[in-house]
Amino acid sequence: MSNPAQTSPEIYRVIDYDDGSDEVEAHMEFMELAIQQAKLAKPIDSAFSVGSLLVSGRQIITTGYSRELPGNAHAAQCAISKSKNTKQANLVRGSVLYTTMEPCSFRLSGNTPCSTHIINAGIKQVVIGVKEPATFSDCHGVARLIEAGIDVIHLKILEEECLRPNIHLLT
Repeated sequence: MSNPAQTSPEIYRVIDYDDGSDEVEAHMEFMELAIQQAKLAKPIDSAFSVGSLLVSGRQIITTGYSRELPGNAHAAQCAISKSKNTKQANLVRGSVLYTTMEPCSFRLSGNTPCSTHIINAGIKQVVIGVKEPATFSDCHGVARLIEAGIDVIHLKILEEECLRPNIHLLT
């Protein structure tokens, strides 16, 4: 694992190889599930297809993918919104959000950004598969989460797989 010199290793870590540890194996397992969610999002030319899931311990609370819910909802927003109607709603505060792409820091539509939903939900850690490409905006979601005291892990070893549902936007 490597850590950028400009941020605290307790707040932001990059995992760029599989060291065989239980932690890395669990992160990879849950991110693979988030990638499956991203594949459910119908590809469009004006937005990324992203998948997310909320996890408490080893228990999946909810899943979500881009545009799953009405109102041009993003994946993290869908997972968080759906969690409110589950028996596990009390597990969201302090949970981990897995998302194939960095949570948005603002919405061109004027909707609430995913980073705000994450902060308001009390999520303690966010594991991302890839930083948001500059295709549509200059995203600062990771910075917003770090400023709010949320641990962020960039699971860089699955970056290509996380980008694959968006290949039509990146070529």
